[in-house]
Amino acid sequence: MPHPAVEPLSLTNRLGQPVVLGVKFMPGEHRDTLFVSAPRQQASSFFGKNAEPFLMQLMEQLPLVPDRLSIIELRGDPEHPEFWRWRAEWVGRSPMALRAEPVASNGSRSALQSLLEGRRHEGSGQARAPRRRQA
Repeated sequence: MPHPAVEPLSLTNRLGQPVVLGVKFMPGEHRDTLFVSAPRQQASSFFGKNAEPFLMQLMEQLPLVPDRLSIIELRGDPEHPEFWRWRAEWVGRSPMALRAEPVASNGSRSALQSLLEGRRHEGSGQARAPRRRQA
């Protein structure tokens, strides 16, 4: 079962088969976050095996900007998901050399959980810039 915060989106996997991926796109002030989740628990990364074709389709369907994009895969228990950060070398709007790493920092995991649940989190990079002092 995907995380309850994501919405199902119909895509095509690397074999051309129709599949559903859970997606939540959160535009931010400086970074945009794309949460993705497999439709059910998989032995290996459902997203990882299909990351390039999925991202190509998501680039067409959502207002994604590669330079601003942070891709977070949700794995495991929907109540306490594991967060995996995906990085890509972008050639224009095409992702290449994708790799994932677990989000290890408690602060980062807490900030991602808050963002996923629609709450602002102190230190999440979504705060406004400080005001300039008047002379």
